[in-house]
Amino acid sequence: MKNLYSTLNSLIPQRITKEPLSVLDQVDEAVNYIKSLQKRLKECEAKKEKLLGRKRSHGCIGKGSDSISSSRSPQIKVHEIGSGLQIFLTIGLEDQFIFYEIIRILHEEGADVKNTTYSVVGDRVFLMVLAEVCTNMNIIYNHYCETGVTQILDT
Repeated sequence: MKNLYSTLNSLIPQRITKEPLSVLDQVDEAVNYIKSLQKRLKECEAKKEKLLGRKRSHGCIGKGSDSISSSRSPQIKVHEIGSGLQIFLTIGLEDQFIFYEIIRILHEEGADVKNTTYSVVGDRVFLMVLAEVCTNMNIIYNHYCETGVTQILDT
């Protein structure tokens, strides 16, 4: 039983005090810590639901398109440059997951991300991604238009 209490005590954040806690106090500390973790989990789940629950309207994403419907919705432009892609992305501060998803899709398709730059102006983030493509760019572009980017923007 002593080993179980020792294991339980090792899983909770350590206090700075030098005096040892009684077994009852250790259990109370563990209960309080678990309750704080449950509260934090609920807060994170609520934040996730809030972020995923938002509805956005988006225009068509096309090669070299110059405008997207709303100035507050995420905007993306994909350009072919030689053997690479240049991706321009305009998102809100809370939409950083879109950037991560684009990088994930590029890696899944075998593209080599060479450079990314960003600038924050007010509540908007302007990003540019340069990627070298080893495979047929039409395959990657079609992946963007049909699956990846549109699914990202529709969340």
